[in-house]
This record gives sequence, structure tokens and C-alpha cells, in this order.
Amino acid sequence: MKLGLIGIGHVGSQILTDIQYENLFSEITVIDSNENLAYGEALDHVHMQGLESVNHIDIHRGDYADLHDADVIAISASAPMDPNMPDRVALTKDNASLVTDIMQRIAQVTQSALVIFITNPVDAMTYLAQDHVDYPKEKIMGTGTLLESARFRTLIAQHYQIDPKSVNAFVIGEHGKNAVPVWSKVTIFGMPIAEYEKLANVEPIDQQAITDQVDKVAFDVLKNKGWTSSTVSRATTSLIRHLLLNERSILPITAPLNGEYDLDHCAMSLPTLVDKNGIVERYAIELNEDETRRVKDAADYIQSAIQLAQENL
Repeated sequence: MKLGLIGIGHVGSQILTDIQYENLFSEITVIDSNENLAYGEALDHVHMQGLESVNHIDIHRGDYADLHDADVIAISASAPMDPNMPDRVALTKDNASLVTDIMQRIAQVTQSALVIFITNPVDAMTYLAQDHVDYPKEKIMGTGTLLESARFRTLIAQHYQIDPKSVNAFVIGEHGKNAVPVWSKVTIFGMPIAEYEKLANVEPIDQQAITDQVDKVAFDVLKNKGWTSSTVSRATTSLIRHLLLNERSILPITAPLNGEYDLDHCAMSLPTLVDKNGIVERYAIELNEDETRRVKDAADYIQSAIQLAQENL
């Protein structure tokens, strides 16, 4: 199996580190506009293989021609992210041409690789990648609200002082401030919230306070650390594993809408069944009135980002 990794900044570097431990690939090609950086990162990760705990993988700097036989291509290339920017949509102008150029280069050498976008704003960028380039649609996806879903589960678990893995919860909509935590589907080890709170005799959770934190905590990391990398890397490597192992997992990832909730000309996260060939189907799950309104608000916001991106191509 072969991985192409495009963009080797903080996120790309962390993905390269994490993916080595997954033992999924025998070859990884690293591509970056800064060729010296790509070479240095590849070499640094090769040196790790002298340690007993690290898999022996052919990791090297390459170019797009090397992706002709890639099984998966992960793209984190991006304009620099300013810790003080209001939200990820601020990257739209600079990243629109970058993403379409990368996708066109990929399409010239392969039509079979699974393509995963991490580049922000990921919903608009995933839409552009599918809309502007002739490539199998089911093979293009974005990491979407995988991060928000992890943060959502963690915030709920912190309130109840339990393991986040005991929380079944997810987020749909935009990867950003218009993310939609689906409270109507949250369970604690299968128990609805009200039942769990009664049985555990715990203080009721403040749903609005948690909702307000889901996107804010990402910027807490960004403003203090200077970048985010760890959680998005683990989300990406987990997605890659689900795909390659053909686990037929259902995940909240980004792809263009096709009439779900009477919406189109937009991409956002919905529960999505994926297998080794990419996206199998998407689920317009039943939502309550507030969640439905928030999904439509998210679509409006993403559509404005797509329009801005198209104006700058």
C-alpha cells in the first residue's frame, strides 16, 4: 500500500509520524512546495526506523508523478494559519487555487486513489475539489467534523467525569463555528442523557454551554500552541485505517450534498458510510427543529465560502 502526503507543515508532519505506527503502508511519498522541508521531514522519519518500535517503511520526498500508484492521498497543504483569524473561512481566498491546482495534478496521474482533504475551510475545499476536477466523486472526501465530534465527546465526558469512549455523540454541519452537535442522538453507553443523569445522580449537563465550546476549544489550542495538529492527525490516520481495512465505518465526514435536507451546491459533514472504495452512502438523519435550523445555517455559511472561493479562481 502507498500513501501520498501533500503538505508537510505541522499537520502533515504529525500525520507522517502517526501513520508510521499504523503499519498500513509500505511506501509514503511526501510532497511540499518547499522541497527541502519535504526532504528533511522524510529523512527525519526514516531515521526513526532505527528504533525497535517503528515500522520499516520507504518514506521519501517525491512529486505528483510518484502518485500514479498511490492508494490514498492526504492533503493538508495550506496558506499559513493566523492564530488571530476569526475562523477557518479566512483561508478561503489563498487555499482555493491551491486546492484546485493540487487536485488537477492528482487527476492527471491517477483516478483510483482515495483523496482526503484536511485543508481548511475543508467543506468548501472538498466541494471545489469535486466540482472543478474530473475525478471519481466517491473517492474525494474531507475530514469534516471528525475533530468536533471528538471534542464534543470529550466535553460531555468531562462534565460527567467518565471516559469519552463511553459517550456516543457526533457533530455534523460545518467544520467550524457552524458545527451542529446532534444532542438528540447523544447517549451514554446506550442510555439517553436524562436516563443516565437520573441513574448516576449527576448534575444535568448544560447543552448550550457545551455547544458553545465545541469550536471555541480549537482556537484555544491555536492561540496558545500556535497551531493544531495532534487531534486532526489522529482523526485523519483513523479515517485512513477505516478505509483501507474496509471496515464499512459510519463517520461524520465531508462530501457534497445531494438534496439531503433539501440542500445542494454545498458540502458538509453528515454520517457517511465508507469502505475501501470511498463513500458508499450518506445519511440525512432525523433531526429536531433546532438541529435542522442549524444545518441550514451551516449550509448558507459554507455556500458563501464556496462562492468566495470560486470568485478567486
